[in-house]
Amino acid sequence: MNKYILVVDDDAQLRSLLQQVLESEAYIVDTASDGRIALDKILHRPEMPDVILLDMTMPGMNGLQLIEALRQRKEACVETIIAYSGNMDALEQARGLGIGRCLAKPFDLETFLELLSTRVA
Repeated sequence: MNKYILVVDDDAQLRSLLQQVLESEAYIVDTASDGRIALDKILHRPEMPDVILLDMTMPGMNGLQLIEALRQRKEACVETIIAYSGNMDALEQARGLGIGRCLAKPFDLETFLELLSTRVA
């Protein structure tokens, strides 16, 4: 069965690129431009994503707020990979919440796919 990946990032070009790359690798991909949209998709889709690739800084509900909202709903079992752009405070907060998989933006697609395959497979 193909793995379901949710890409959450406010950069439309990055979302589109990641969706194309992941779908070419046979993943099922959905995207969201902010945490609120992602939370709505997670709560209304029959299955949970296997992995969420989550941008830390977004307008509306940011990455940390989404992680906290999921934890309040007991959805902490979702594997999360954080993408960050030099915001070390947010990175430390994510690690404090138990998120150990982090990618600095811009990241190499090969590195991301390797990380994803070792975590999802």
